[in-house]
Amino acid sequence: MFAGEEASFNNFNPTKSFGTPPDLTYVAAGAQGFPGFQPGDEVNDNRSTIGAYADAELDITKRFLVGLAVRFENYSDFGFTHNYKLATRVKLSGNFNLRGSVSTGFRAPSLQQINFSSSFTTVQGGTIAEVKIAPNYSPITKAAGIPELKQEKSVNASIGFTWKPTPELGITIDGYWVRIKDRVVLSGQFSRDDDLDPALISAMNQLNVSLAQFFANAVNTTNRGVDIVIEYNKKLGKGSLRALLTGNIQSMDIDKINVPARLNASADLAATFLTEREQQFILSSAPKTKFGLNLEYNVGKFTAGTRLTYFGKIEILGYGDGTSDDFTGGFHRGDLYAYVPADDDGRPVKDKYVYGGKLVNDLYFGYKLSENLSAFIGADNLFNVHPDLGIAPGARFWAFNNETGGPWDAVQMGGNGIRLFARLGFTF
Repeated sequence: MFAGEEASFNNFNPTKSFGTPPDLTYVAAGAQGFPGFQPGDEVNDNRSTIGAYADAELDITKRFLVGLAVRFENYSDFGFTHNYKLATRVKLSGNFNLRGSVSTGFRAPSLQQINFSSSFTTVQGGTIAEVKIAPNYSPITKAAGIPELKQEKSVNASIGFTWKPTPELGITIDGYWVRIKDRVVLSGQFSRDDDLDPALISAMNQLNVSLAQFFANAVNTTNRGVDIVIEYNKKLGKGSLRALLTGNIQSMDIDKINVPARLNASADLAATFLTEREQQFILSSAPKTKFGLNLEYNVGKFTAGTRLTYFGKIEILGYGDGTSDDFTGGFHRGDLYAYVPADDDGRPVKDKYVYGGKLVNDLYFGYKLSENLSAFIGADNLFNVHPDLGIAPGARFWAFNNETGGPWDAVQMGGNGIRLFARLGFTF
């Protein structure tokens, strides 16, 4: 990372800066919203890794296969890891196989998660403040008690079957369970007005920021789900028909939030570390349902196809208004507990956006111009389907306070609507 244009971050009027506490009047310098990277943000880091992999399979009998895999890797910046997998397949009949596996896994923290550094302006509930995302090795991160990032570890198990009841039809169903420990996420924003360790407040004052956040091994999660694949291939007239149905049904639980001791002095501080808004983002990253149906017909050089994709319902929380009481009657920061005032009487209601399930249809046509060249035209999201508006029930006046600046979040189906395309495909 390199420093940006000086005018994008520099303060050319030193009289407009932090005063001495309690007078902390501040006018942000440089480009507002997302100023350029400062010289203090510059970093040049790298990693190297050396690894060894081994995989062996053995037919115990003609019907019973066992597989074993091992993986060893050493990372220059965070150390050694070893992982294992045991898998098996049993042929119960000529067209029915039962299979299962157990394994461990890992994901090294990325160079960006370790090194990223940035200062920017945020607006929440009408309050403007400067935020610092501090790198993992920064003094401000150490003052917050955030340990060095370590690998995410997982334990995985699956069991399922493949079945071919007819030559044209194949069915595969697999259930899975995945437990991940020490997932790396970006923490919430800690205010220097919070009951923080004095060393952390001092570090924030030195950087001229009101809020700070950090990447940390913050959360443990468990996923449970079922994957479904049904494929049908049939000669039809002079051509051939292919139908493919895919589906996923799953759930995710947050098992534990790993709050550092220095950020756990009060309930509000603990809630700041991974706010319920951010928890809901994690859970919404694994929608409970998604299905897809692809129908394609090929005859000679011509192809016609359609895709139907169902995006299941998800729920996302907003920031809250920063002042609302919760239902226990106590005063809490709205961005922690996500409440906004109701339109009719101002009572606190949950700042929750429900995005209902949507069915999206794609249509495409193709023609093989030559052995190596094909042309395609079509439309994605043919009927211009959009996600629901992100509006908290009973609090429509707060519909435009979410992260994207309008009543839409970055939901999986996207918000762009119909897309027409034409393309050439070249194979070699």
